[in-house]
Amino acid sequence: MKSYKRLYNKGTEISQEITDDHVGAYAAQSAFFFMLCLIPIILLLITLVQYTPVTKADVMTAVIQVFPSSVDSLITSIVNQVYNQSTGIIPVTVVVALWSAGKGVLAMTGGLNCVYNCRETRNYIFLRIRATLYTVMFILVIIFLLVLSVFGNTLNIFIAEHVPILSRLADWLIRMRVYITPAVLMVFSLLIYKFLPNRKDSLKKQIPGAIFAAIGWMIVSWIFSVYVDLFKGFSDMYGSLTTIVLIMLWMYFCMYSILLGGEINILMYDKILTGSSRKKAKS
Repeated sequence: MKSYKRLYNKGTEISQEITDDHVGAYAAQSAFFFMLCLIPIILLLITLVQYTPVTKADVMTAVIQVFPSSVDSLITSIVNQVYNQSTGIIPVTVVVALWSAGKGVLAMTGGLNCVYNCRETRNYIFLRIRATLYTVMFILVIIFLLVLSVFGNTLNIFIAEHVPILSRLADWLIRMRVYITPAVLMVFSLLIYKFLPNRKDSLKKQIPGAIFAAIGWMIVSWIFSVYVDLFKGFSDMYGSLTTIVLIMLWMYFCMYSILLGGEINILMYDKILTGSSRKKAKS
């Protein structure tokens, strides 16, 4: 009975720390700004695709494969809009995407600073430049994962026909893509925990949180994909806003997972391994 009570008290303590660190508020703030940059990023990617041999029909096929059915209408309208407009949209799209995503990265930085109990003392211009770099890195990660998961087989055939020397590497990537996706997410999370908060720690101390964040991200994505496919009550409640609301909720829980990963790092290292109490440091 005492062990259950200790477990309950521990769970209550962790829950209170999550509340004190405003994890939900920072996750919502990050999700909002990342949502603002999502549409410009999609616009930018589709605009750049026009300069490649990929046709509009190919883009539509990719949209159907990548996004859940509830998002198809929104992305399809974006594709049609981009193909019907001039290329002058590119500069505006880049500026809006980088500004919005930069604000999202800054919100995530503030949340991790609060989780790690450290004050922000770095220059704002430096933070902005770094936020832009992380935005570009995030876009590259998403593109890599999409290419690997959606166009992997097509890319493998193309490489086998035109660059046979790389065919073995391509085959290996296709076979291992189930493991590559969580590995890429974990490495990206490691970089977030290492460089975003104003705290100097080794990479190995961030591994527990990175594993949690990667697994949490995949579980959240899987739950939302199942929910969208099986349950239609959301569309009855929100109507035409269903797609936007679902994407916002998905981003919120993904950002929440990343911030919870920071809490895991604090719990694993600052408390269990060193025996220190973060509450004492805060008080």
